[in-house]
Amino acid sequence: MAVTWLRLEARRRWRSLVVVALLVALTVGTVLTAVAGARRGESAFDRLWAVTLPATITVVPNQPGFDWSAIESLPEVSATTLFVVQDGELITGTGPDGSFSSDNLGFPPGGPGALHTVERPVVLAGRMSVDSRADEVVASAEFMSEHHLRVGAPLTIHLPSPAQAEQSFDPTSAQPKGPLAQVRIVGVVRSPFWLDGPGSGGGVLPTYAFTQKYSQYLFGSDLARTSVYVNALMRLNGGEAAIPAFKADLARVTHRSDIDVWDNYQKFGGPVKKATSYEAAVLLAFGLAALLAALFLVGQTVSRYVADSAEDLRVLQALGLTRRKAVACAGIVLGLAAVAGAVIGVAAALTASRWMPIGLAAYAEPHPGFSADWLVLAVGGAVAVLLVAGGTALLTGAALSARRV
Repeated sequence: MAVTWLRLEARRRWRSLVVVALLVALTVGTVLTAVAGARRGESAFDRLWAVTLPATITVVPNQPGFDWSAIESLPEVSATTLFVVQDGELITGTGPDGSFSSDNLGFPPGGPGALHTVERPVVLAGRMSVDSRADEVVASAEFMSEHHLRVGAPLTIHLPSPAQAEQSFDPTSAQPKGPLAQVRIVGVVRSPFWLDGPGSGGGVLPTYAFTQKYSQYLFGSDLARTSVYVNALMRLNGGEAAIPAFKADLARVTHRSDIDVWDNYQKFGGPVKKATSYEAAVLLAFGLAALLAALFLVGQTVSRYVADSAEDLRVLQALGLTRRKAVACAGIVLGLAAVAGAVIGVAAALTASRWMPIGLAAYAEPHPGFSADWLVLAVGGAVAVLLVAGGTALLTGAALSARRV
């Protein structure tokens, strides 16, 4: 009987069934995109943190010639990478819009293992640079977007002279007088410490081989007079919980209590997580508003369908169709329309995931592009079908009961 009823309804009321399917598709696509996007955005920084061997702390004595050997051997320290804090380079290149220049050369590595043993970034495109290659660099996504570049693009780094480097030369105020280093972008990367921000312009990260090859143009030729210094990123045994013990040991071995130690998760992750939580709340509010509006629209359409089909079902009841089977017939017909709509809506949400997450969360997302949150998609699609089929069955049962009374 259900198959016969389905055939009759498909011929007579196919327009109504198509409308229900389209409304369900629109609802499912909109609501699930918002919910999945909110979950993805709110978890972006934590997922980036989980896959990048992030530094627990940044130690910033900001002192030229600082001796790191005793600190690296402290029991709390599991891995260290040094980075050079300096200015003076000018990056030039050619993109689709013509030539450009930028002073956003990231902190050059001050020792081996940078970007490998600590703050090993996720590679968004291309590959990781080889530490022994002075002519390879990686860039941030914002730098690539800002200058419309692709992996493989050549860059020229204009280095200061040794004398300029010693005085923390500013390349925006005068021309660097050192050599020209020819490099090539081999990958686009992201990690918590090297995180882009809106309007930052992004940056380029050279290798340790670059630091070694051009050392005198980064530090100057007289290390006793240079103003350039090296700070450190460190991973601690025990993570954040080990920071107090590390600070105590740091003060003991250096005889200094004024060295800043940043809790990287709080310093870099705190602001990002606060913003992404707000963005997720806004997306969820949008999804809820869309759901409430859809319940009204879909509910009206289902009510009209039930009103139109109830008379026909009563005729079939007179011929022996039980009330339970009549209710089931109506629920199955609209339930199948809802299934078609839910499948389309889930497919739309999957497609929309390519542009999620949005806002600041997009700068922290470790895996941009297509993403399937099957928990949200499967549960959301199933709930949509159950609501339509169940609502149709309840309304049909009520209509048939009211007639009989």
